Amino acid sequence: MSTDRRQTKGKALPGQEALLGDLRRSRSVREAAEVTARASVEQFGAIGAVVSDPDGPIAARPTRLDPLTIAELTSVPAGVGVGKPGSALAGMTIACFSHPEMEGMRLSAAWAPESSARIDDLESAVNALAVWLRQYSDPTLEIGNRSFTGPGPTSADYELEKEEMDSAGFEHLIDSVPAILYTAEMGESGRWLYVSPQIEKILGYTPEEWTSDTTLWYRSIHPDDREHALAFEDERLIGLDIHPPAEYRLRARDGRYVWIYERARLIRNEEGVPQWHGVMQDISALKAAETAIELKAEQQVLVARLGEMAIRGEDPDSLLRYAVDWIGQIEGVLEASIWEQEDYRELHLCHRSANLGWSSTLPYDPEQYPDSHLTQGDVVLIPSWEDDPRLERFVPFLPEPVRSSMIAPIMGAVDQFGMIIVHSGKISAFSEQDGNFLRAAANVLGNSIERSRTDLSLEHRLNHDPLTDLPNRQLFTRRLAEAIDEAGSREGTVGLLFLDIDHFKLINAGIGHHAGDELLREIAPRLSKSVRRGDTVARFGGDEFGIVLASIKSADEAKEVAGRMLQSISEPIPVAGTERFVTASIGVATYQPGREEPKSAEDLIRDADAAMYLAKESGRARVESFGKPIRERVLRRLDVERQLHGAIENGELEAVYQPIVSLRSGKLRAFEALTRWNHPEQGMLEPDLFIPIAEESDLIGRIDSWIMAEAVRQAGLWNVGRDESDRITVSVNASSRQIRKPGLAAEIAELLVVNDLRPENLAIEITENILLTGSAVIDDVLREIHDLGVRLALDDFGTGYSSLSYLSDFPLDAIKIDRAFVEGLGRGDPGNSAIADAITQIGRALSLLVVAEAVSTETQLQMVRDLGCSMAQGYLIAPPLGVDQATDFVRGSGLPDLIR
Repeated sequence: MSTDRRQTKGKALPGQEALLGDLRRSRSVREAAEVTARASVEQFGAIGAVVSDPDGPIAARPTRLDPLTIAELTSVPAGVGVGKPGSALAGMTIACFSHPEMEGMRLSAAWAPESSARIDDLESAVNALAVWLRQYSDPTLEIGNRSFTGPGPTSADYELEKEEMDSAGFEHLIDSVPAILYTAEMGESGRWLYVSPQIEKILGYTPEEWTSDTTLWYRSIHPDDREHALAFEDERLIGLDIHPPAEYRLRARDGRYVWIYERARLIRNEEGVPQWHGVMQDISALKAAETAIELKAEQQVLVARLGEMAIRGEDPDSLLRYAVDWIGQIEGVLEASIWEQEDYRELHLCHRSANLGWSSTLPYDPEQYPDSHLTQGDVVLIPSWEDDPRLERFVPFLPEPVRSSMIAPIMGAVDQFGMIIVHSGKISAFSEQDGNFLRAAANVLGNSIERSRTDLSLEHRLNHDPLTDLPNRQLFTRRLAEAIDEAGSREGTVGLLFLDIDHFKLINAGIGHHAGDELLREIAPRLSKSVRRGDTVARFGGDEFGIVLASIKSADEAKEVAGRMLQSISEPIPVAGTERFVTASIGVATYQPGREEPKSAEDLIRDADAAMYLAKESGRARVESFGKPIRERVLRRLDVERQLHGAIENGELEAVYQPIVSLRSGKLRAFEALTRWNHPEQGMLEPDLFIPIAEESDLIGRIDSWIMAEAVRQAGLWNVGRDESDRITVSVNASSRQIRKPGLAAEIAELLVVNDLRPENLAIEITENILLTGSAVIDDVLREIHDLGVRLALDDFGTGYSSLSYLSDFPLDAIKIDRAFVEGLGRGDPGNSAIADAITQIGRALSLLVVAEAVSTETQLQMVRDLGCSMAQGYLIAPPLGVDQATDFVRGSGLPDLIR
């Protein structure tokens, strides 16, 4: 329905005010409603209509209802009575349908004098199959015999000649329909002609209000459903006779939203004017049931998942985090949190899905409600915090949005570990079923904690790193936040150091992860001895450490502590039976509450982390402090990241292709696909300006997927109709994040099929750093890709943490000599030539293709050819080309003469 039509709905034409003021007594409107009722019976799920005395035979009239059977609408097999056309019911009695146990109740209610009844009856079907049907009766209709309608679950159930019913009788018929019937003119100027009285019961508006307010329907649509509802209305202008159903929400007079199921049919009146006759049915109960079923299924999945994790032996902290994050995502939940009972009178926060402003501690008293119930293992449902005087002691701790909650204890074999608390912003938001679910989840968590509770307390395990026994990130962040609060109260200064071991991955890869763990265990006490009592040294994970200096005089004091740490780390460290020497990069950030803009713990961690990365970029083994230059640099990076989001959405990324030629035949053999950013203001940007930023965010995954799809598509086009010996391969760089992507091999396989590209004409380039991780996931993904027939190439070989074992451990097809060695050829440095020659010989010995990168002079070209390299690429051959120029190379018209 167009906006114009909606704005004119219900507007009376000249001379029709009286008609609209007395709809129910108007013959024309009654006839329109009758047509609407008949249309609803035919189109909207009515099963049929019968007329009968209580014990007399059914008078079934052969009308348009005859083809519509109970079986068609209920899936009940055809049998005696049930499932037969209306004409076949003639002569039968109502008792033929009734379940014996329901007969007395049905008849007594349905045939009571001067009364109406709606009965839920259990009907018998063939072979004793029972189904629930709903019957509607109105014994006050005086139309010939007493009437009984049934079974008819959704719409008007009578098909009688007009002369057999008077106006009052027809109004009773309309009143018995449990849905809103309406009639409206079609076209841009359409308006509501009739709305049945049920609108007042369902939405709280009178028919007169609904038809007279030109914008009421539009205003009542739920904002989230408006587009869908308007699309359904607009379909009516196309001229179709019957339109598909629509489901959307309308706001009732009292503010609640009602789910509506709407269908409409085009019928011409006596003058031949087309009008829409429709039904709007309240399906709120059905929607609520669907939501409840879905929620219960989700709850069961969580409990099963927690059980699986516990069986696998995952640590309790992982289970607690998983549970609280999952529960926090349930619709209607403001926050889910897990609290540990550290002592007899206090609970301490462990994990939360959101931060509503709760304190990190809560009072605990096993003698008072609700703690007294929780100690017994009971789940406590709190319908309203405001209405229970027993909860007054929690009021100072209660965030403003919380209205109701449920609490489940996490029990061990002999005591209580803690509890799960779930909050909602609605009164009485949680049911007994929700409580049962929370109890099941808490039981799984309790069992897991009990099994792991051996030498360390739950508090220590949840807040300390198991390798170094230092506080973990959770405890570190809590203590940093406490230090900020304390500094604010006494106008002090908080210092934060962020430390990262230099080249730690090399130790893991060269000596082994066990050596890396040993190194971290040795470094941890050295760092702890460099700080004062009351400061915190924590392990963030991997080779990163955070240090909270709770109260210092100035930023210089923080830098002095950082210097002591560098000194302590520089001393020889015994690892794997020998002494090792390591360095570290440290970033320093300080904060003076009251003198600077407010900062959170996360803000200070971000600042120190940025300073640490500057220390690494500046040469490592040094200390850098966060200040205005770093802040501006961070802001620039954030701005580039923001613009890069838009670049992906707006199609500003472009693929370019650098040719790779055979040094034996001079023919074009492949292209390396590269990404460029066509910035609307700065023009074409090289990848060095945005790829590093993308790699630090989630954007690199999207860019990788885009260039992969674009390159495979273009390669498929280039290879159409080409001979076997002349097919072109396209090479794509893959980041570490993309290689870890679940289902990458399947995604590549689908791209190959869709673009009709053979697997051997796609190559994936990876760097040595990816292989350094030693990840089993990466190993599996690389083998899955290689098993497809896709080629794997090791990029920039010779400058990373090179290990010859990679060349045999991984399914590689090619290695690419790093540009640093190729660029040094012909410049009088025999070392570059020797290294390039060694790499080439290794590649040939292992039957790997050897590609020389960055060939920019004829001398370099001749030297790599003499060394025995298989292929070459570089600016001497061609720079990265746009699609059109690259296509010229494919056709053979772009190759330089020196290559031919």
